[in-house]
Amino acid sequence: MVKLKYLLFVVCTALLFSCKSVPDDLIMFHDLNKGRNFTGTLVNKENSRTIILPGNVLRIIVSSGNVMDAKTYDQFNLLPVTPSTPTASSLTGVSGEMEFQTYTVDENGEIEFPKFGKIKATGLTHFELEALLQEKLKPHLSDPIVSVSITQNYVNVLGEVATPGLIEIENRHNYSILDAIAEAGGITSIGDRKRIKLIREENGRLESVVLDLTSSDVFSSPYYYLKQNDIVVVDMNSSRQKDAQYGTSDNYKLSVISTIVGALSSTLTIIFLLSDRLK
Repeated sequence: MVKLKYLLFVVCTALLFSCKSVPDDLIMFHDLNKGRNFTGTLVNKENSRTIILPGNVLRIIVSSGNVMDAKTYDQFNLLPVTPSTPTASSLTGVSGEMEFQTYTVDENGEIEFPKFGKIKATGLTHFELEALLQEKLKPHLSDPIVSVSITQNYVNVLGEVATPGLIEIENRHNYSILDAIAEAGGITSIGDRKRIKLIREENGRLESVVLDLTSSDVFSSPYYYLKQNDIVVVDMNSSRQKDAQYGTSDNYKLSVISTIVGALSSTLTIIFLLSDRLK
């Protein structure tokens, strides 16, 4: 009888300690909770710069810091630009009602720019293209101002996030997978943080990688920063996949049974300990 009592005690204790409150795969960067120190760690800078690619649509607006250049810089825009008031133009160099000027980068990576003809744009950031055009405009404008935006520049976040869909990143540098997930509203409670799929097109070829957001190693990954047209997919976690496979009702029954067994185990353990003390 005594042996049976202690056998039941061991079984109950094992059941109790086999239950975890929060699995590690539900906690982002859980290795930091275990004492990992980030001091001096370098973030992988690959793809941190947003560069212009063939097929991009660029919004380019030419203006000047000198109001006297108003009639001159019109010829460098696709559509005429007329300042609404002298005051507005003197402050900004452009009209508040000015229409956007858009250029599509061709397959050779070039745009057709007024007066200058073909200009190579691919491989440049928007800052670099602005500087290039400003240099070309200096013989024609006393104080050229060029604004370049990479429009229709997206990443796509799908699956178990609050608001899946396209996210426009335009000119933003250092745009990471964490930024994209945050803009998509975050991973849902049933999303798998341990296996985030990233699909990318490189030179006409597709590649894919799986990123683990429960580990801080993601910061040193060459895929930490996203490129335009990247696809991020957050699948259901393993528990939710089992729900889908076996049915939510079956999983609920198992959960109830587990809770009852845990409660009984706790009760029996207390009873056995008290009975030993009374003896």
